[in-house]
Amino acid sequence: MLIYDFSKRGTRPLYEFLYHCLKEDILTGRIPSGTKLPSKRELASDNQISVRTVMNAYDQLLTEGYITSEEKRGYFAAKLTAEPDRAAFSPYSSPAQAKNAEEMEPLYKEDSWYADFTSNNTIYEKFPFSLWRKTIREVLSEYELELVERAHFLGVPALRAAIADYLYRSRGMRISPESIVIGASIEYLYEKLIKLLPEHSVYSAENPGYRKIPRIYEEFGLSWKSLEMDDSGVSMESLRASGANVLHVSPEHHYPLGTVTTAGRRQELLSWVSETSDRYIIEDDYDCEFRYSTKSIPALQSMDTSHRVIYMNTFSKSLAPAIRISYMVLPKKLMSRYISGANFYSNSASSCEQYALARFIENGSFERHLSRLKKYYRQEGERLLRILKQSTLIPASRITGGSCGTHLLVYLDTSMTDVEIRWAARSKGINLACLSEFCTEIRPEYEHVLVLNYCDLDERTLMETVRRLGNIFIQW
Repeated sequence: MLIYDFSKRGTRPLYEFLYHCLKEDILTGRIPSGTKLPSKRELASDNQISVRTVMNAYDQLLTEGYITSEEKRGYFAAKLTAEPDRAAFSPYSSPAQAKNAEEMEPLYKEDSWYADFTSNNTIYEKFPFSLWRKTIREVLSEYELELVERAHFLGVPALRAAIADYLYRSRGMRISPESIVIGASIEYLYEKLIKLLPEHSVYSAENPGYRKIPRIYEEFGLSWKSLEMDDSGVSMESLRASGANVLHVSPEHHYPLGTVTTAGRRQELLSWVSETSDRYIIEDDYDCEFRYSTKSIPALQSMDTSHRVIYMNTFSKSLAPAIRISYMVLPKKLMSRYISGANFYSNSASSCEQYALARFIENGSFERHLSRLKKYYRQEGERLLRILKQSTLIPASRITGGSCGTHLLVYLDTSMTDVEIRWAARSKGINLACLSEFCTEIRPEYEHVLVLNYCDLDERTLMETVRRLGNIFIQW
């Protein structure tokens, strides 16, 4: 006789609870393999449940192979060769019924900080919720099949047209919407791009630079070189010595150094890329919108006459990372190759969000949001700079940044190593990064430099954060 306590089932259906109880007993050996199970009517009577409930539980166990059925003989516990982890099959544990905190412990937890200077994402509280909500409602009311049909593999035409128009106004780029590919992330687009570029290419990345780029290269098993920076941008001497034919560069303003690639260096880069047919430049224009005292510098792509510059950008910083919309602008030759080889792919970005973003750009909401965001970041940068300069505890020899981007560089006069600085700061509840962490090859001038991204802290908390940060140097 098998009797189970159905008062412990919580909100689960009767059949599901019975299924879990029987499976647990079979896996733990309480019901040995080969044992004949009670008939459906008998089990139902013993537990005061319906025959239909038992039938549904038996059907699920039979489908998954925990029991077998023999005609005119009934059901039998199956023979299992391996016993899985018991915790996964307990019928008595549910989030509402967990017996101890360990049962509810997540596999991954975000660290909690008094102040976090490492995030280079947008300040989430500044997202235009009401405007975006209104735009989504408009799209849902005006579009029907377009939102559920397979989207154009290059991206929704309305969004590509809106982006082309926006790039002309903001970056001086004269491009066709047909040269734009929409994707759910820069990583996704990079994967597609790599397949278009010449086989056996040697890639290159700025040193220091975005840490994600070398990781992408390594993930795809690509050959790549690290390039040095100088006051004008990527060092041409380093580029030519590397033997690379694909250059990843951020000329509008480099992260994290903040270097603006000069007009002369831009001409040198365009001359370099046109010298052989297998060379390409990937222009990463991440957070190009955040220039405060002057207009954004025209994109390198807008100066390209050899059709070898690939432009990439995302709305992760200007709107939010959760809106997984990024894009790249391909030269005609690469676009033809992409169309012929990728037209069977479904577009990876949400159609609803693509239509909403298109409208958001078309009606001016995006640029008004950017204007407010730029004002906010400028004020945050000025406030952080003021508090740092007022501190008598932080041994800063100089502080740079504030005219573009969303971070400051603090050059320190200290004997502490970067690792010691980071761990001492963490002990004070402060999460920060050092410039050396962005290097593939560390040079002395890149040590003892803090990279402080703007964070949404009130004045008092920010002042306390700087005080705590200063104390680690005094205590050392």
